[in-house]
Amino acid sequence: MKTGGFFIITIILSLSIQAQTVVTKETGTIRPTSSSLYKAGKELVVSISIDITRDLSSNESMVLVPIVCDTLEHRLKLPPIYINSRKQHIVFLRETSKKEKSAQALQRKNGNKQTMHYLQSVPFEQWMNQATLSLIEKSCGCGIPDAEDFICIARLHPRPTFVPQLAFLTPQVETSKIRTEKGSAFIDFPVNVTAIHKEFSNNVIELNKIIETINTVKNDSNVSITRISIHGYASPDGPLQLNERLARERTRTLKEYVSQLYPFDGKYIHTTYTPEDWEGFEALLSDTTFQDKEAIMKIVTSNMHPDRKEEIIRMRFPAFYRFVLKHWFVILRHSDYTVEYHVRPFTIEESQKVFDTNPKNLSLEEMFRLALTYTPGSATYNKIFMTAVQLFPDNPTANLNAACIALIQKDTKTAAVFLEKAPPLPETTLAKGVLCFLQGNFKEAEALFRQSKDAGLLQTDFRSKIIIQLNSKQNEKIHTTNVTVVYGSSHAVQLHQ
Repeated sequence: MKTGGFFIITIILSLSIQAQTVVTKETGTIRPTSSSLYKAGKELVVSISIDITRDLSSNESMVLVPIVCDTLEHRLKLPPIYINSRKQHIVFLRETSKKEKSAQALQRKNGNKQTMHYLQSVPFEQWMNQATLSLIEKSCGCGIPDAEDFICIARLHPRPTFVPQLAFLTPQVETSKIRTEKGSAFIDFPVNVTAIHKEFSNNVIELNKIIETINTVKNDSNVSITRISIHGYASPDGPLQLNERLARERTRTLKEYVSQLYPFDGKYIHTTYTPEDWEGFEALLSDTTFQDKEAIMKIVTSNMHPDRKEEIIRMRFPAFYRFVLKHWFVILRHSDYTVEYHVRPFTIEESQKVFDTNPKNLSLEEMFRLALTYTPGSATYNKIFMTAVQLFPDNPTANLNAACIALIQKDTKTAAVFLEKAPPLPETTLAKGVLCFLQGNFKEAEALFRQSKDAGLLQTDFRSKIIIQLNSKQNEKIHTTNVTVVYGSSHAVQLHQ
């Protein structure tokens, strides 16, 4: 990796204020930790980071709808944010995501802290000069929105600001771009039958999910399918020996169904199966709250034979067994599918069209080269870097560059999150120095600036001067700080606190 360059960007309008807790319960919270509403060129950009520590019940879904409005009649609703329990996430994937294609969703993993980043931009209109950003909270336990709470989390105010210079990293070239599209189909079979009856139950819709996924990839002239994987699951009800046969033969039948529709060589389609989805049963059980949960969990997670597990649950907890027989086992009979494909490389000119239509097909390096064709700090420039980190959330380079964008926007909380995944390089040290500076920690900032230079970042040939006057007045210290930081021999920025 090499240094991509240094940029000075001035943004005329910006704001980030402390967000308020959206949902608070004894088991945790769902709250925006940093929210910003700012004008970038001809667009209004909304950025929200949400920390989730609250556990959701099995049928619970939390919907947060960002709203931009003024004090008059203007009101703009943005794509919603869904935070779902495992069961409700399945409902979301099967139903809601088709109706609200721009919605963002996260499956809650109880017991863990999760963070979600939301970024949207809309054309800027005159009334937005007085805009506020709010969240409408919709909580429900059955997939249907319930009560609404209206919470203001950010405002737009005209205010001049400064932006320091930062070092971006050029990503490594992705030699082979392999991408995947995944999904789950809930194909129903008559009892003990392994043949697919297309008109049976909801099978037309479920089979079409697989076909639409394959067609989406197959019809893209920029890609070529390299592999299709199907993993079939049977539910834990019934004898294990029977379920093993059903899972194996039903998965094979689905492979034959797909093979008949497409001229794929047999080697392209790979199948595996799980006789009984006890892991899925355990996950559903974890999301459920009832008196005998702990006792049943011990049975489910034990090493006893699966048939024995089912027998004990059926005999000791008949009411619970009747419930899962009706509601859970149908969910645990599913076929997970993955379409793997290779994407060809793109020129800069081609990358623009691909970014607008299907950015997933771009490599991190292709998005970086595309970003450099725009003015640093412009809406599109920022959007490309933030899209890159959403598509490559664990990539160190993507996180460092996204942190630089957040620092340029003075969004220190978001920058700090991205810097946690940034690579251990001088460029990251420099970014951490800028973060400390924006937080008012000038001593630590100067140390990090020097450290980045000593580590070999030649562009950080800086000179820094920090003058702090401490005046005592009735045991009260008044801090007056004037900071000048110069990065490189020809680029300088004056920072005034």
